[in-house]
Amino acid sequence: MVRVRGATLAGMAASARLARLGHEVTLVTDGASPAALRDTLPDVILLPAAWRDLFKKSGAHLVTALNGAGLELVEAPAEVHTLADGTRLELPTERGAQWRALSAQLGEDEAARWRDLVDDLDDVLVAFRRHALEGTLPVTTAEQRSSLWLDRSLGDVAGRLGSGLRDLVLACGPGPDAPAISALPLSVARTFGRWRLIPGGNGALADLLIARLAERGVRIVDAADGPVDLDCTGHGAAPRTAAEWLARTPVVGADGRLRASAASPAGPEPWAQLGSAALAVHELHERLTGEDSRPTNVAFRMPRPR
Repeated sequence: MVRVRGATLAGMAASARLARLGHEVTLVTDGASPAALRDTLPDVILLPAAWRDLFKKSGAHLVTALNGAGLELVEAPAEVHTLADGTRLELPTERGAQWRALSAQLGEDEAARWRDLVDDLDDVLVAFRRHALEGTLPVTTAEQRSSLWLDRSLGDVAGRLGSGLRDLVLACGPGPDAPAISALPLSVARTFGRWRLIPGGNGALADLLIARLAERGVRIVDAADGPVDLDCTGHGAAPRTAAEWLARTPVVGADGRLRASAASPAGPEPWAQLGSAALAVHELHERLTGEDSRPTNVAFRMPRPR
């Protein structure tokens, strides 16, 4: 039997994945209700591929699950910002559409500065995926810290823009001294879009995930004696410094324990928690069975559903 602790998004996602891999899974909630997840999901979904992967790797297809519940994943309306001078800016997510909108309202020079900043963040996203979202490569060198923009502040990169757009970057973190990697959602939104569920909102994803747990036979208990195999109880806050980002709880700890939560290096965003959960599941499954279930192992085949 595999024990996962935490009625969190990471805990429920990991439990569903482990059950589909053939493990008998118990989710220990410590008295928390899995249904409470419904109220914690944001109004906008970034990186919907993380949700699609979760459902696929737990034995279903997201579109099929949505159709069965009478739901549809659609593009969210363009984000509306009020700039410091009172200007109302409607900012779409697509790169060309952003350029046109910003050029029309703020001029081509400022549009180019925004485009170049988010282009640079795209490179940070590549490094982030390697170190936090899709891999657990430790950050040990100055070059690696630079690739993650841990060597500069949010204020530094916001300073590349005029006063109108500067606040959009600063709003990504708790303050101007926060590490510049805090601006990463700007790249995620432009790369993958902003999405929402209709009708009813994104909380319905929590209901579908709870249904996946039941279908996969995951046992949910308030408490259990003894150690757990995967701890998903951590709570994360936006890092105020690069040191705080580097101090986030690794998925594979120095003590060998596995942890996946909002406190993991990928962060507290739903798509990040789903990525951390997947990393922990691959590691735990390999420890228990010797099988490498990671996407890079093209020879791996899912077991038949129980």
